[in-house]
Amino acid sequence: MADLNVNELSLEGDEEEGGFCFDVDEDGEEVGDLRLCLVGRFLCDKPIHVMSMKKRVADMWRPVKGVIIKQAMEGLFLFQFSHKLDMEAALRGGPWTFGSHLLIIEKVQIGVQIESIPLFHVEFWVQVHNIPAGLMLEKVGKTIANFIGTFVEYDKHNNSSFWRQYMRLRVKVDVRNPLKKNTRVKNRGGEWCTVTFKYENLGLFCFVCGILGHSDQRCEVRFAMEEDNGIREWSNDIMVENRRYNNASSSKWLKEEGAGSEKNGSTSSSGTQHPRVRITTRMKRVIHKSNQKGPHKM
Repeated sequence: MADLNVNELSLEGDEEEGGFCFDVDEDGEEVGDLRLCLVGRFLCDKPIHVMSMKKRVADMWRPVKGVIIKQAMEGLFLFQFSHKLDMEAALRGGPWTFGSHLLIIEKVQIGVQIESIPLFHVEFWVQVHNIPAGLMLEKVGKTIANFIGTFVEYDKHNNSSFWRQYMRLRVKVDVRNPLKKNTRVKNRGGEWCTVTFKYENLGLFCFVCGILGHSDQRCEVRFAMEEDNGIREWSNDIMVENRRYNNASSSKWLKEEGAGSEKNGSTSSSGTQHPRVRITTRMKRVIHKSNQKGPHKM
């Protein structure tokens, strides 16, 4: 990122408190770079392998103009894009996971320390199953979405067939709260029925307390029990199988900070580029005959 131009700032000293107030030019190059940045953390209680994560995230996002990923501080990462469309696609396309650990991302806020940006909400696509016939409507979906979390979007493309197995909703969920499993809906005959929820790309969650980011083996609620009776209120039934990605050792979408473009061909340890030599069939015959004659005599 470019250095901040001090000439573009207005400086006001607070004599009483001994502090300063800066008015930053939001059209400056530095601010422009920050507007293409996301900050994020993984919902887990252990360190992750940074190099493997960078490759996997780049493969999931596939940004046309590439992305630079760096660790800003322990457990907190910056994702710098070269184009606004790539950044918006990463925000809209989630949730994203690495090794079953959920990634929480937000836009970098100008004038706010990145560690102060709240990272507690993730948008999920949630499938609502067992909806009574005639209630597969957007207004019904909005009410159910606001019960799960906060309504974001109703998937109208899911309405293309005559018979639909489920309603699909985009919902913003607070990861500090237990996941909602189901609710009751009264059908037009006046009878109550239970509708169930399935979360797409959910990631690791606890079967004991229903909160994301840990398993029941490390659940504080379980450790607070006098005796674990083995009863679990949550199960894998609320999950939709996650997407799978390839395991290649590198990613063509990942850019390294300050790195130039790569060229075809092998490179020596000193950085010198060597052309590849193509051995033809005729050259193979010559080498074979030379080997049959034995070593040359001086």
